[in-house]
Amino acid sequence: FNSDGGEVEACGNGSRCIAYLLGEKNNSKSIKIKTNNRTLNAEIVGEHSVKLNMGKPLFNWEKIPLSKNLDYKKISINVDGKSFEDGFCVNVGNPHIIFFVNNNNFNIEKIGPEIENHEFFPEKCNVTLATIINKKLIKVKVWERGAGLTKACGTAACATAFAAKQNQLVDDKVDIEFSTGKLSISIDQNKSIHMKGPVSDIKNIEIKI
Repeated sequence: FNSDGGEVEACGNGSRCIAYLLGEKNNSKSIKIKTNNRTLNAEIVGEHSVKLNMGKPLFNWEKIPLSKNLDYKKISINVDGKSFEDGFCVNVGNPHIIFFVNNNNFNIEKIGPEIENHEFFPEKCNVTLATIINKKLIKVKVWERGAGLTKACGTAACATAFAAKQNQLVDDKVDIEFSTGKLSISIDQNKSIHMKGPVSDIKNIEIKI
């Protein structure tokens, strides 16, 4: 569930955290997690590192979903008189749009919610502004559907890596860098997306509901 109370179909980082906790509890290195629309295979690959197979992306316009039959690789959206061109839409368990920009000086807190709620997206959309640093590194800012500006978003990292690979901007393996850390994304021959990254023990808390 996102902070706005809405239930989502997938959460990459959340799934990695749950896999880590289940692995610790059950002394297991392999965990399966069933979400609303797919089963995710997770593997504990280090003391605080989890790899997750997010499965294959969906890019048929009805599966993303888009409100009409548009070219998912070239979505243009106007925000406050500025046109954001060549947005790449894909579903990696939830809907995403990625814009590749030369610099990331945009106010994503302003444009993020406008794109998230655009008429093209009947189920709203996660919004990523991505800057290609080189073939192995992309820096991103993410406005997450139902949550707002986020420090990290696993599915956005997967969607960004896939979009960049489809546009021949990166290799099969690429690091996605957020403001507070990196996720390593790889795409196999079957186009399944694999995400690897760290998890952290913080504290146990009790909440009365």
